[in-house]
Amino acid sequence: MSSSETMGPEKFHEIFHRVREELGKVVVGQDRVVEHLLVAVFAGGHVLLTGLPGLGRTLLVKTLAEILGLEYRRLQFTPDLLPTDIIGAEILESHVATGERTFRFFKGPVFANMVLADEINRSPARTQAALLEVMQEQQVTVGGKTYFLPKPYMLVATQNTLDTEGIWALGEAQTDRFMMSIEQEYPALDEEARMIRQTTGSGRAKVERVTVPDTVVLMQRLAKEVPVVPSVRDFALAIVRASRPEEMEAVKEAKKTIRLGASPRAGQALLLGGKVTALARGRTHVTRQDIISVARPVMAHRLLLDFRALAEGADYRSVLESLVARAEAKTLPEMSRWTRELLRKPESEVKYG
Repeated sequence: MSSSETMGPEKFHEIFHRVREELGKVVVGQDRVVEHLLVAVFAGGHVLLTGLPGLGRTLLVKTLAEILGLEYRRLQFTPDLLPTDIIGAEILESHVATGERTFRFFKGPVFANMVLADEINRSPARTQAALLEVMQEQQVTVGGKTYFLPKPYMLVATQNTLDTEGIWALGEAQTDRFMMSIEQEYPALDEEARMIRQTTGSGRAKVERVTVPDTVVLMQRLAKEVPVVPSVRDFALAIVRASRPEEMEAVKEAKKTIRLGASPRAGQALLLGGKVTALARGRTHVTRQDIISVARPVMAHRLLLDFRALAEGADYRSVLESLVARAEAKTLPEMSRWTRELLRKPESEVKYG
């Protein structure tokens, strides 16, 4: 039986919104963050969570794993963390009766469905690199043997963006393996007041498990089957190619401000994110608005701005607006008001239809 027969669009839509409702019992506000995180989960991608401390990133990821019925592990990255502390290690064991000595592999904390890598930039490059094979192939190779990770598998990483000492920036190759970079902002006044009331009492909101790992895998498979018409596919591709300063399609802003544009993974992420967004909104086809809805988290960490542009106060949001405008200009006379609102304003102020 195919995944489309087992998991239909209506069931996908129902589960998506049930998960979102359960998260709302614990996570106050952050609606756009929650939606993007769910899109990444059901697209089978990894997520980089950024923002100021105290916004509940650990609570968000842990609660989501509980709702989805996934095994959850948390890794606290520190300067002395070793690669073997992440992926596991071979230990020499002696058999009591025979005295025979053999190596046995003990699995590390990455062997779970959902792993939170907290403050990933607190560890040097050799420790961060332990996650490269994990993120790309979803496997670990030790002593010539390959150990596969459970399915579904998702890595959510947070970064320390305040300190300047004792941190190591993520390499471009590793950053690009994250499907989305989701930025959290301070909650609105009413949301923060509700958060304080909810977390300072004796009771704790309880969530229910909505699904199981096998169902999540089926939802990921169904999302990949959503059709995309050539015009929408070309629209996503135009956004990516316009971000590369060396391409003929590059916009002027890219040539002036971008040091390194988006890779082909960005186009894949735009389409996969658009497919999940379409199913979440009750449709079985992808539109330009679905692509635009995920453009910010998909492109945010892939637009590496020039040092001079950063010194002049340039921001990836203004560059992204130019990229989308260039892509839309091929088929539309001008960028829609909805698109400008989505790309310019802070996510907490954007009104979505």
